[in-house]
Amino acid sequence: MKTESKTNNKQAVLITGTSTGIGYATAIYLDKAGYKVFASVRKEADKQKLMNNSSSNLIPVIMDVCDEEAVNIAYHQIKKQAEGYTFSLVNNAGVSLNGPLEILPYSDIKMLLNVNICGLLCVTKTFLPLIRNTKGRIVNISSGHGLLAIPDKSVYAASKFAVQAISDSLRVELKPFGVKVSNIVVGKINTNVLDKILDDRKKMINQAEPETAKLYSTQMEYFDREVKNLPGIEAVEVAKVIADAVSNVKTKAQYLVGPGAKKMKMLACFPQAIRDNMLYKAIYK
Repeated sequence: MKTESKTNNKQAVLITGTSTGIGYATAIYLDKAGYKVFASVRKEADKQKLMNNSSSNLIPVIMDVCDEEAVNIAYHQIKKQAEGYTFSLVNNAGVSLNGPLEILPYSDIKMLLNVNICGLLCVTKTFLPLIRNTKGRIVNISSGHGLLAIPDKSVYAASKFAVQAISDSLRVELKPFGVKVSNIVVGKINTNVLDKILDDRKKMINQAEPETAKLYSTQMEYFDREVKNLPGIEAVEVAKVIADAVSNVKTKAQYLVGPGAKKMKMLACFPQAIRDNMLYKAIYK
């Protein structure tokens, strides 16, 4: 994908959640493209993996996005190292949670909202002075579930709708300072996340009241089949789009990446009553 450099061609970027998947692929991709990459992880092993597969321009940063003190420490560390660079932020860190609300553990609900919403807000708020002073970019990673809320995804969809709302608000809020904000709507990615989702599903069902879990079995089985059968794309394809959002002069407010995202965008255009009826019939046919 062709990009156009901004005035300052010395580009630095902080990417959160780079231990696996989209975050890892983006960190490696931007490092190879010549960016100074700050890659946030929570574990020493993930830090070493990044260092072993990148150049000296990639600097792993131990940081939990939900730990305000850790984020502040990272800000002061990165601020010194990013001097003279246009600084951008890619909010990628996030977790997934699937299941009917009635059987979701409340501790898991709070954890997801804390990471996907509060963590994103904490990191963005903390790094805004650096982004604003250098006219950098903010790129938020969302999902098709941030465009259309479906059964089995109430909590996850709530968090991704919030990401879309944050992006929409900041895009105008920061426009006077030359800061552009993009939302990357991602479909299914070919990573080990699917296996984790299915494992988490089994644990959730085992912890729930058997009678309650049985009430939702048809619904859960339907969405498990849907996820397995949905075509996916490689994480590096998302990395290429993120690179475009960070560096292209004509950046977009929203990028749709993968067939799943485009399908959700299309379905979201249907009238609510028709859409609900379509979903219901698909699940309980």
